[in-house]
Amino acid sequence: MDTSISGHSSTSERDDIECQLQYENVGSVMFQNEMHAGNFLKEMNLLYEDDLLKDITLCVQGQSLSCHKVVLAAASPYFKAMFTLDLNESKQSLIELHEIDFESVSFIVDYSYTGSINIHQENVQNLLGAASLFQILPVQKACAKFLETQVDNSNCIGIFNFAHIHNCDSLRLKAREHIEKNFTEVCRGEEFLCLSLDKVEDLISSDELNVDREEIVFEAVMTWISEKEEDRRSFIGGLLPHIRLGLLSVKYLKDNVMNNKYIQDSDTCINLLESLIKLESNPELYCGKHNFSLALRSGMIKPEHCILFVGGTDHGRRNTSINCYNPLTRETFYMEDYPTAKRLGDYEVEDLSCVVTEQGMLYSGGGNYIYHDFPSEHFDSDDSFDDLEERIVRKDFYCYDNDHNKWLSMAPMLFPKSNFTLASLGKKIYCFGGVTENQHPTEIIEVYDIEKNRWSYQGMLPTTLVDLCSVVYDEYIFLLGGRTGVGAHNLVVMYHPTKGNWISRAGMPTPRFKFGACLVHGEIYVAGGQIYSHASQTISREALKSVEIFNISDNQWRQGPDLPDEMYNVGLSMVNGALYCCGTVEYRRLTRICRYNIVCKLDFATNRWTIIEQLLSTCQNFHCISARLHTRKLSQVFRPDVDT
Repeated sequence: MDTSISGHSSTSERDDIECQLQYENVGSVMFQNEMHAGNFLKEMNLLYEDDLLKDITLCVQGQSLSCHKVVLAAASPYFKAMFTLDLNESKQSLIELHEIDFESVSFIVDYSYTGSINIHQENVQNLLGAASLFQILPVQKACAKFLETQVDNSNCIGIFNFAHIHNCDSLRLKAREHIEKNFTEVCRGEEFLCLSLDKVEDLISSDELNVDREEIVFEAVMTWISEKEEDRRSFIGGLLPHIRLGLLSVKYLKDNVMNNKYIQDSDTCINLLESLIKLESNPELYCGKHNFSLALRSGMIKPEHCILFVGGTDHGRRNTSINCYNPLTRETFYMEDYPTAKRLGDYEVEDLSCVVTEQGMLYSGGGNYIYHDFPSEHFDSDDSFDDLEERIVRKDFYCYDNDHNKWLSMAPMLFPKSNFTLASLGKKIYCFGGVTENQHPTEIIEVYDIEKNRWSYQGMLPTTLVDLCSVVYDEYIFLLGGRTGVGAHNLVVMYHPTKGNWISRAGMPTPRFKFGACLVHGEIYVAGGQIYSHASQTISREALKSVEIFNISDNQWRQGPDLPDEMYNVGLSMVNGALYCCGTVEYRRLTRICRYNIVCKLDFATNRWTIIEQLLSTCQNFHCISARLHTRKLSQVFRPDVDT
């Protein structure tokens, strides 16, 4: 049977059509035109523009708009119900719409025909209201997403109320977070002074207020009452219990609280303060009915300086290793898994790089994505990474959001790479060296603009370098060590990003790669790492335990105290005034090579290292870095030897 399609189409058109034929069996074929839906919408829009076949007129604010019922019903559940259910409007050719503006309806109708809409500051709130009324969720979400970018101290309360009315949860949470995070400034604004009583009460009850003193909360309440004194002064009895009086200084209580005119006029407040005095004079005998919260607000809890283990492979097991460690308290926490676990299912990442900016933000990117053939409980069928098994080296780039314990996807690097180094200077992040696809070393320098979320080409390295380290000092970025092929480098160069010039410095006494480097009291410490051994007929890697110290002003190296053991994949960090070294130690058990990770601390007085932790993380080839985090946002890991 002849299944060809004949007609007057051109050869290229026939080829396009034939490519979409799906043969069900010998005698039938399924034809699918992938352009049909788009073409259909275009034709409907042409009918709308040419004023043809219209069967409904919308009347808004004295203006009329004629269109097609079927298009409105297809785009909006609101109109679908209106035209298909047994309502009066289903039989009418003219519908009057109330409590909505004509321009917004016009935009919504245009969207129904085209699938596109122009959102800007002047129309976004009206558009969101219209999209909410007509139940057009994509437009509502787009407007809410746009408003999220517009939230500031002057409008955050208004946007919060607006989002609450229209059930935009994401926008409401974004605005609420902004209010709490910037409460000191927001409470001085006009919007705060116009808040209702219940909204003020809700805000001042929040643990998440970013205030470093409870006095700020008290003064905000007093300012709010003073704005409409006659109407609001009676509210003090209901508001004062939400102020954490136990966090106020004794002097402030005496001078500003007990002598406050609104409080003196309130029997409820006087009783509350009398109970507070009894509690503070004899806490053990206090049996009053008032519970005085001593819970610290968010801004009163300072971030803790922690050591982080980012990424790494865990021998094919889903990573459950500890990845946040506070060396001062020895507490351990789980940060969210590196994004590969959720986005790629059966992949882990090693040999990535991380950096903490001058603003305290943690960024991470690149690395080798390693495939494991175990089934992943996190795999999402919607994930799509084309040809990932062939392109193991990635260019993904992330920023860690500590408030929500999430890795946020940022603009990807220009080139995929692993085994490179990142350095932060000013509001830029610089990327040096590493290897790209097929293990080709690269000399390209990339720079990331933090404010613009954009990568660009910066220049070239003097030579290819892999597994190198970088240290920022003044206006310069020091690049140290690394490897090329089977040779380790002792190279030390200074790079000035603005001028683009390179200055050679005295080389390290010991060439090394996969080592740690850190600025300590104006000097650069390098520790551990690996070097190639040519002792036998085969070339192998040997770990190092040596520490070397570079005096920047004198351009001289001296020997430092050896590490407790040979270590590689080293992270070197100054935390709370102490120097910590984290890395991997290898030992041989019969025919197997076993690896474990240790953390050691340098005593500057005795010039000796001490191992303080072992087996914190079972991962290999992670990146170790220190950063200040609010650990209360993380899940703490119970350790019997520490927490009991």
